[in-house]
Amino acid sequence: MTWDVYALRAPRGARSVEQIPDGYTGPAIGEPDDVVAAVREVAPHLDTSDPRWLRLSGPDHQVEIALGKGIRVHDVTFYITGGAGAVPVVLDVCRSLGLTPFDTETGEVLTAGSRPPADAPPEEADDDDRPWWRRLLGR
Repeated sequence: MTWDVYALRAPRGARSVEQIPDGYTGPAIGEPDDVVAAVREVAPHLDTSDPRWLRLSGPDHQVEIALGKGIRVHDVTFYITGGAGAVPVVLDVCRSLGLTPFDTETGEVLTAGSRPPADAPPEEADDDDRPWWRRLLGR
């Protein structure tokens, strides 16, 4: 099971996805190479064998970072496997990129006290198979 965290340049003061206007598209984060360089600054052990699907490993976790396929990076999704040791890493990466991370289980901002969900609920069938945060943001 993965724990997903979605990060973007959210509107000032947004502490939950409910506070993001429908269809909001935050400012671009940057060119993919610049984003990779910024992530490498806080995580020198970054695996960039696929420059759009970055990987970090720690003693109790693995984090995959999806940068998307656009010419510029507009949002980042973290796919976390393992323990809460990933939280500080994700927060450091988001801070370095000027992003607000949202826990996709709760819709709230990720904090140092955030923990992986005990058990993810089964996915419900939906005609629209995009993740809920993409539907919320109209993408």
